[in-house]
Amino acid sequence: MEYTTLNNGIKIPLVGFGVYQIPADQTVEAVTTALNNGYRLIDTAEYYQNEREVGEAIRQSGIPRKQIFVTTKMPPQANYQEATKRIDESLKALNIDYIDLMLIHWPGQANVENYQAMEDAAKAGKLRSIGLSSFYGRDYQEILEKCDIVPVVDQNETHVFRQQSEFQKVLEKNGTKLESWSPLAEGRHGIFQNTTLNQIAQSHQKTVAQIVLRYLTQRGIIVIPKSIHVDRIAENINLFDFELTDAEMNQIAALDTEKSIFGWY
Repeated sequence: MEYTTLNNGIKIPLVGFGVYQIPADQTVEAVTTALNNGYRLIDTAEYYQNEREVGEAIRQSGIPRKQIFVTTKMPPQANYQEATKRIDESLKALNIDYIDLMLIHWPGQANVENYQAMEDAAKAGKLRSIGLSSFYGRDYQEILEKCDIVPVVDQNETHVFRQQSEFQKVLEKNGTKLESWSPLAEGRHGIFQNTTLNQIAQSHQKTVAQIVLRYLTQRGIIVIPKSIHVDRIAENINLFDFELTDAEMNQIAALDTEKSIFGWY
């Protein structure tokens, strides 16, 4: 596994396991499989309705807690008090002593109050790191201007068809890492049939998924692919025994449409 260092000095794996759309009754098994295959970053959210099961898998794993990086997210709350309550509810659902990273899941009407609640929870030792998800432009800048702690990550739609190259520069200038949600584009846009990606995959004797994930991680982007299939869970973390050439990186960069395929701005 390769790691990157957040702006607070904490290291985070470049590849994590996402649990979006995994039913609660399948989550313990899926997370257990991921941990057994070497994943040490698990990404969940209140919205996914499987925080409890993620926590259960972590506790049952026998892996020391400090070796597992747990991310969760809270939906935007109406005010500081509601955000504080939501943080405590996630801690209770996960049933762990602290959360490694908490994000505001998407922008709302009280972003600064929500973020300040996370800042105070971080100071209290409940959260080790805090950040954002799907924040751009004014929403991101407002947090920088009105809050004390620079977000460690901004988790955004990032894949070969929406590569976020310019936005990544903005984030990095401010000390925020880009983290990709849906790095495999949910299989949309013919990603697994793409000629360029298939040719590169054949030359490395890898799958298209591995090429896509390697492209992103070589750019320093954290990825959290999701799967419930044992072979794909193992495949998605097996990325660090090869490297894409500059020419291959440029070929993949040319696939960028700079548009969301999920209807996001």
